Amino acid sequence: MVEPIGLNQKMLDVRAMTDAKGFSADSARIWEMLALIHTEVSEATDAYKKGEPMEHVGEELIDATIRILHLLSALDLDAEALFQAKMKKNWERPYKYNTVRGG
Repeated sequence: MVEPIGLNQKMLDVRAMTDAKGFSADSARIWEMLALIHTEVSEATDAYKKGEPMEHVGEELIDATIRILHLLSALDLDAEALFQAKMKKNWERPYKYNTVRGG
């Protein structure tokens, strides 16, 4: 069990809601869960492209975040520890790392 702090608390909240609403976190759904994350990001992209209000773009991004947290819980990962470790690694990288054309 992960310590309920930071992202882990959000992950536990998402897991409680998804379980209550009948959305399984079974390992057989991992591929589906990954595809649903992609769907939400695509919906955010489409909303932005169409000039919809930023609140709608943000809502789609939050949907993606919820789906990511659900998947992290299904994989039994420590979201907070992963986030902290990745941020530390990114802060240690040089300016515009891994870009050839200024991405």
